[in-house]
Amino acid sequence: MCYDETLNFMQNSSINSTPEDVAKRILGGFNQHYENIKSASIKAKECFEKHQWDLIELESKRRLNFYDDQVNLYCAELKKELEQKERVSGFWRSVKRYYVHLISEHKQPELAETFFNSVFCHLFERSFYNNRYIFTKPCVSINYIDMDEPVIDSYIVRDDNLKDVLSQILKSYSFAREFEDLDRDVFRLNEQLYQQFDHIQSELFEIQVINSAFIRGKGAYIVANIITELHSNRPILIALLNEENRGIFVDSLVTDLRSISSIFSFSRSYFFIDTDYPSAIVEYLRTAIPGKTRADLYSLIGLHKHGKTLLYRHFLKYSKITKEKLIIAPGIKGMVMSVFTFPMFPFVFKMINDHFTPPKMGTRKMVQDKYYFVKNHVRIGRLADTWEFSDVAFPLEDIDDVLLEELKTKAPSNIEIEGDLLIIKHMYIENKMTPLNIYLESATEEQQHHIINDYGLAIDELINSNIFPGDMLTKNFGVTRQSRVVFYDYDEITLMSKPNFRKIPEPKTHEQEMASEPWYYVGSDDVFPEEFKYFMFPSPKMKGIFSRNYQKLLDADYWCSIQQRIEKEGVMDYYPYGQEKRMCNIYGENNE
Repeated sequence: MCYDETLNFMQNSSINSTPEDVAKRILGGFNQHYENIKSASIKAKECFEKHQWDLIELESKRRLNFYDDQVNLYCAELKKELEQKERVSGFWRSVKRYYVHLISEHKQPELAETFFNSVFCHLFERSFYNNRYIFTKPCVSINYIDMDEPVIDSYIVRDDNLKDVLSQILKSYSFAREFEDLDRDVFRLNEQLYQQFDHIQSELFEIQVINSAFIRGKGAYIVANIITELHSNRPILIALLNEENRGIFVDSLVTDLRSISSIFSFSRSYFFIDTDYPSAIVEYLRTAIPGKTRADLYSLIGLHKHGKTLLYRHFLKYSKITKEKLIIAPGIKGMVMSVFTFPMFPFVFKMINDHFTPPKMGTRKMVQDKYYFVKNHVRIGRLADTWEFSDVAFPLEDIDDVLLEELKTKAPSNIEIEGDLLIIKHMYIENKMTPLNIYLESATEEQQHHIINDYGLAIDELINSNIFPGDMLTKNFGVTRQSRVVFYDYDEITLMSKPNFRKIPEPKTHEQEMASEPWYYVGSDDVFPEEFKYFMFPSPKMKGIFSRNYQKLLDADYWCSIQQRIEKEGVMDYYPYGQEKRMCNIYGENNE
């Protein structure tokens, strides 16, 4: 049933207001939502097979709104029927009890619980919330879901049959496009696996494979795990591309944990994956990719609303057991947002101030639109993901006095104090990173060289993916655990088509040369890349490292050439596993 059909069905059917009927209706809303998610994943695979890259991007943007659209749709009718008469104390406890019964044998009970919470919180103001009415913790275990079909296929490798197994694996995904050269790809995978895992040559081992491809952008990924008796399990990723004049081919075999973790980074766009059992996929990925939380992984497979639920539960649990207080996050204070955290908590909380410190200009709505813009844009590993929250309650006893005073001063319209709680009406949660300016202060010389070069690469990749960061001060970039530079300050972010990149005019007189202010006209969208060198780094040594490798980023002509290429050819292709891991480079092919 499509969105319009669902709406017509709801408008033409009466809604009984018994607890059981309300529970059934909410679950029906969730079931339709998950069908929409699955349909989008099936569509994404078809788009990969047909080279419909623009449609994959469009489907990614549409999918981000599926959840809210469905919640709004079902709440509109429930609210008409229920009005105020179902605010009696026992009604929603009964609804929740019936709902638990309904989802006890559901394929996605954890997601259904999140949907229930969203519906309830949409129907009522925060003062009516009660832990007995919603799922503050899971009521149905995901550990023992009876699966009609497994999400993992297992292949045993023995007596030099690895090539046969690899051929079976590649064929099992039933792509509607032929492989360009299946025998060649199998040969290369066989050779690379034995080179990168020399210990498996004399062993009997197992390859476990998630039997649905992960689709993102122009790539499809096969996610697997090598299981041996004497050595620890090792994840592998097989990256597939599909070019119009070639067919499908294996572009890379990725086996090192750092690269695999980067491919599943919070700074990249979400995957499409067609599955009835997302919990099984997430648990498998957690064993294969250390360091990834369930919140990260649910978000990365396109279920970011449940990722948000898990993150909030993690926060609640952490706040109960820690003796830490929420403090202003380390680093230079922002002019647009207030940022705070628990010292050892792996996430930060960000809220928009009521008024911005000059020269920053704008409104809360403009900043929210920027964050929504980033959520919808293709993220190639250089833009941090965020989770958006409303009406979050923090115990006042957990808040440092200095932080509380700052929030009262900078964002009084966005907070309320109710008894012993501070309520933040709107905020974002983001993975914690070390601000680049702070990282550089204590970095070794080798680390400085690496991170400054990665900073330049980050800017270059952002602009080639049609993103102009705007404010490129190092305080607006973070360093991840994998020592990658990621941008996280979005109040000035825009598409590359907006700025007008210019060279600074040569002065014609001595007065112009000595002027403290620009003697030439500067438009509101004018950007002068030559000036970047003055504020990017604090020391001449750091400036020198950057200039030696990224002098082009100080040249307006380069920025203009990127604008022209994007307008003519679209966004450049990026490979999250790195050029050096591509088969065409390993085997010396010309892959133009």
